[in-house]
Amino acid sequence: MRRRRFTLLAGAGIGAPWPLTAAAPRRVLHVMSFDSPWRWTDGQWAGFLEGLADPSVQTLVFQMDVKRHRSTEAKAERGRLALEAIRQWGPDLVYLSDDDAVEQVARPLAGTRVPLVFSGVNRSLDDHGLAGAPNVTGVLEREHVAETLRLLQVLVPSARRLAVVSDGAGYWDRVIERVRDRAGQRPGLTLARVDRVASLADYQQRLRACEREVDAVLHLGILTLTGSDGATVPYQQVQRWVAEHVQLPDASFWADRVHHGTLVAMAVSELEQGRAAGRLARAILHDGQPPARLPVQATTKGRPVLCLPRARRLGLMPSSSLLLSAEVVQRYAWEGT
Repeated sequence: MRRRRFTLLAGAGIGAPWPLTAAAPRRVLHVMSFDSPWRWTDGQWAGFLEGLADPSVQTLVFQMDVKRHRSTEAKAERGRLALEAIRQWGPDLVYLSDDDAVEQVARPLAGTRVPLVFSGVNRSLDDHGLAGAPNVTGVLEREHVAETLRLLQVLVPSARRLAVVSDGAGYWDRVIERVRDRAGQRPGLTLARVDRVASLADYQQRLRACEREVDAVLHLGILTLTGSDGATVPYQQVQRWVAEHVQLPDASFWADRVHHGTLVAMAVSELEQGRAAGRLARAILHDGQPPARLPVQATTKGRPVLCLPRARRLGLMPSSSLLLSAEVVQRYAWEGT
C-alpha cells in the first residue's frame, strides 16, 4: 500500500488528473481535523484502511491540526489548504475525520462529484448544513453516556452530583445536550453544573470548585486550553495536572483519556469508527454505490476502560468483575512501560 503523509500542502506532489481511469489505482485523500501521532486520529485512519480492504490504494493525509490552528480564521485557512490538496491531487474519494474537517471541507464540496465519507462527527448533518447532500455519507460519533455514567456509579456509588467541564469548541454543545438527557435518566444522579472555559488556569479553578460542590466530574474538551502565554497547552499536560492535584472521581468517553489519568470510560472505539467509514468507502469505490444510498449511522460498540493508578489514588476498590471485563490501564501514560 502506497501512503504519503503531509502536515502542509507544500511538497505534496501533484498526481494524475481526476477522474482517474478505471485501471488506475484508487486514490483516497484523508483530511483529519487534528494531528498525528494521536491514538484517536491514528486509530480512525487505521480502522478506515482495514474496512476499505484495498492494498493497492494510494493515500494522502492532510492534517488540519486544529489544536494549534484553533481560531476561526486559522481553521478556515487550513480548510482552504486541504481543498487545494484535493483539487491538485484529484482523489477518487475524500475521507474526513471529526467535525472541523467536515465543516471546512465537506460543506464546500457538498453536491459535487467527489464522494465524501466521514467519521468521528459529533454534530448532525443538519448542523453541518449537509442534509440531503448526494455525495456525503459517514459515521457519527455518539458517546456512550449512559454506560459511562453507570460505570462511574458502580465505582463510586455515592456519586450523585455531576459536573461537566469542557473547553469552548462548538461541537461540544450537542454532546452536552446528550449528557443532560442521559444524566436525567440515571436514578439519583443530577447534572449540577456545566462549565465552559478557555484557559488552563480557568480549568484548574473550576475543578477546584468542583471538589467542593459535586461528587464527580465528566471531562469533555481539553484540546484547546491556553496557557499564560496564549499557546495551546497539550492535553496530556492538562490531564496529568488533574490526576496529580484533583481528588475527585472523573470520567470521559475516550480510552486515550483514561491512559492519561481519567478514572473510567465506556470508550468510543476509534477503530470501529474508522472501520465503519472504510466499509462505506469500499461500497462506493468497489461496489459502485452512491453515497446517498448508504445510511449515516453511529457505531454502537464501546469498551470499558479503567485507570487503576487513578482508582488507587482516590481510594477506590474496583470489583473483580469490573477488572475482568474492562481494559485496565496499569500505569499512567507519562510513566512509560
